[in-house]
Amino acid sequence: MKKVLTISVFAACLVSFASCGSSGEGGGESFYGPQCGNGKIESGEVCDGDVTCGEAGHFWPEGKATCNSDCSAYDTSKCVARDPSDKCGNGQIDSGESCEQGDTKPCSELSDNFTQGDAKCKRDCRGWNPEDCSNGGKVKPCSLILECVLKCADSSCETACKEAGTDQGAALYADLETCAAACGGVADEDCLIKTCYNEYYACNPNKKCGNKVLDEGELCEKKDTKPCQELNTDSKQYQPVNEAVCNSSCTGWDTFSCVDINALTCYQVFECVQECSDSECEAACISKTWTEAKSIYDTMMACLDKNCPVITDECMNEFCKFQTDSCKTHLTCGNGIVDKQYEVCDTKDENAGFIDCGEIKDEKGESMYEAGTGTAFCGPKCTTFETDLCYRFCSCAEVQKCIEQECGGYPKSNAENTDEKIACMETCESWGTYVGKGDTAGYRRYMEACSDSNGASAWDSDTCRQQVSADCSDTDTNDPRCPY
Repeated sequence: MKKVLTISVFAACLVSFASCGSSGEGGGESFYGPQCGNGKIESGEVCDGDVTCGEAGHFWPEGKATCNSDCSAYDTSKCVARDPSDKCGNGQIDSGESCEQGDTKPCSELSDNFTQGDAKCKRDCRGWNPEDCSNGGKVKPCSLILECVLKCADSSCETACKEAGTDQGAALYADLETCAAACGGVADEDCLIKTCYNEYYACNPNKKCGNKVLDEGELCEKKDTKPCQELNTDSKQYQPVNEAVCNSSCTGWDTFSCVDINALTCYQVFECVQECSDSECEAACISKTWTEAKSIYDTMMACLDKNCPVITDECMNEFCKFQTDSCKTHLTCGNGIVDKQYEVCDTKDENAGFIDCGEIKDEKGESMYEAGTGTAFCGPKCTTFETDLCYRFCSCAEVQKCIEQECGGYPKSNAENTDEKIACMETCESWGTYVGKGDTAGYRRYMEACSDSNGASAWDSDTCRQQVSADCSDTDTNDPRCPY
């Protein structure tokens, strides 16, 4: 049984040099032509250049979505997804919204007696941000006095800025200005933060959130994230996916990207749909998931629709294994627990993240690699082990068979011992077992080095060939790993 398996495995190796011993899951590269990178989105392209996260999909506006090298999609891994029910950013003002992202409004139309500037729509579309608003009267807080002074070119302008401040604002600015003498003035923000920490943030209280220091009253800092599951309570729990983001005031966590514990994972949607008999039922299953999971589900189904008229495990594994694995494991892979229903290992499990190569079995339960020669490590999708360090059961005899079939046999003369021939033989040898690989490589090197009394090399000399055979005479020729 083992011999049949050995031959069948090696025969599969012979189909292509690139396939034997490779454990990568990806396919070939796509080629979209020279138009990718010209800054224009053309036929066959989804993007051509970077955009803000808000422009790339249903994400919060901060951050950048980068266009993939083949212009096939945006990389939004650094973007924070909005809740699917949150319609802010869709270009229209929906219920509960005051404006849309990108909208502005004259500050004079707000209810704070502003007379100058334009207010921007807040990132959640539920109000207007007055940070660019001011008033011609004495209404400037310390932060606006500082902003005004920094734009001045002479002392008379600075005096006008100070005179426009409220009593409190002017007093706080005076304290800051006094301390700022050590920094040569108020223009050096880095120095102000270091030397006049209290005075600077008393003048700019809103800048405390985001100063990379956890100040009193703050729970987090801007751009801080926390796994959603760490925010679980008795009344609210989340799936082990995505992260919460520190809110704009640094006083708590925004959970807009967190997914309810009862939401269906990608593969749970698939299993739910398989039980349906009509499209209404299928739509109900899909509605119970979230955007990221649905995107992966759609990708898998596109592959199955194309390749599997009847969906079976065999067809899924043959044609759509990469997509199916993504659907099964994108949620739980890397959480330190092996999900027995979908995974064979976990990348963060110390006990299940590595395995001796000999423990990897085929569908018939037989070992695929030589035991004790290497360690396989858990793959990025937790559905397979990476076997780059493992030796297949391609024995010495089978390596020599490869050399005969793929390389035209060992050289018969020095002229035939070309770089191309040597590279071909080394490729065949690389498929051998730990022992077999060394045996065949040693045989080749011995023949290359051997010469007879007339100076002829082994490839041209029957004498040397006979000597090599004599030196190997103690070898058990019934051992398939050293048949010569």
